[in-house]
Amino acid sequence: MTVGEHLEELRGALVKAIIWLAIGLAFGLLVANRVVRYVQEPLKQAIIKYNADRDLVLMGISNTDDPDTQKFHRFLTQNALVAELVYALPTPLSPSAAEALLGTDVEPADEKVSGKKETETPSKTSDKPTPDPEKESAPGGVDVLDGTQRIHTADLIAAIGAVPDPNAMVPTVQFRRSERGVSSLKVEETFMIWVKAGLIVGAVLASPMIFYHLWSFVAAGLHSHERRYVYVYLPFSVVLFVSGVSLAFFLVLQYVLSFLLAFNSSMDVAIEPRLSYYVNFVLMLPLGFGIAFQLPLVMLFLQRIDLIQTNDYISSWRIATLVIFVISMVVTPADVTSMVALAIPLMLLYFLGIGLCLYMPRGRGLGSGAYDPA
Repeated sequence: MTVGEHLEELRGALVKAIIWLAIGLAFGLLVANRVVRYVQEPLKQAIIKYNADRDLVLMGISNTDDPDTQKFHRFLTQNALVAELVYALPTPLSPSAAEALLGTDVEPADEKVSGKKETETPSKTSDKPTPDPEKESAPGGVDVLDGTQRIHTADLIAAIGAVPDPNAMVPTVQFRRSERGVSSLKVEETFMIWVKAGLIVGAVLASPMIFYHLWSFVAAGLHSHERRYVYVYLPFSVVLFVSGVSLAFFLVLQYVLSFLLAFNSSMDVAIEPRLSYYVNFVLMLPLGFGIAFQLPLVMLFLQRIDLIQTNDYISSWRIATLVIFVISMVVTPADVTSMVALAIPLMLLYFLGIGLCLYMPRGRGLGSGAYDPA
């Protein structure tokens, strides 16, 4: 084939691959919302656990082995509760002040306690005036918007009739539900993350057909034993990549998030995770693990082209350990947990690579004698 014919063949393979990518993108956009919610879940769970641990410290509860403490901690995490110290006004509103503020009849306190409210019929309840959604304001300084009354702080203080006395305010601890995950600071940020998630999912779904068309172009220029060489090592590479991604997302990510949240707390820095940064972080961490897990194949390749010998790998394992920790520091976020979590598996994979160099035979073809071409 001429150069022009090769380029035409390449163009056809690329066009087919792009068509499959577009089809995958269409399906990916359908589930992109679920994907974004799914990757946010580890962060939400880490924040909930961090808030529960912080609340125990703020409340002076240090004995975490106590059954009552563990029960209380589970209650906080299951309900996503956050402790807050609030100061309540000791002076309640009188019925006349509440009526003036709300612009409606207020039931006296003694009637509420006596249980008359429980025996009211639906018809009696329906006779009470309801806010008019069309009105912009109601008597007593209460805004009415879409049928919902909004009481301003200034009007509430005016109804009490006096400036609150700080010495009379009652401190109390209350718990509120907090399930905050990530936030968006730009109008288009959420949309772009949705498109990115759909593109990634689409690329994963369409990857078999994309690789098939690209491989059909490359395989035409290879010998039969070279094609068999790829058939053996490509599945091995895929298994290593998937193993690295799974380890990062399902195990390491939880420890990394817990470490980073605790570190921010030690520096008294409030954290409000941003959607784009967090999604990029979640994508880069597993990707770095997946690429780093290709170490045994890289070692085998360098040994097969006689660039590095097997004895060099064995004698230089101390230097390799240093290099592995440096690589782990570069491809992971700036925390010790993720670096160690990547370095330890890489050390095991390093010795696996030595085993492949020692016991993987040489030679042509896939027969009983060899796997690699001579």
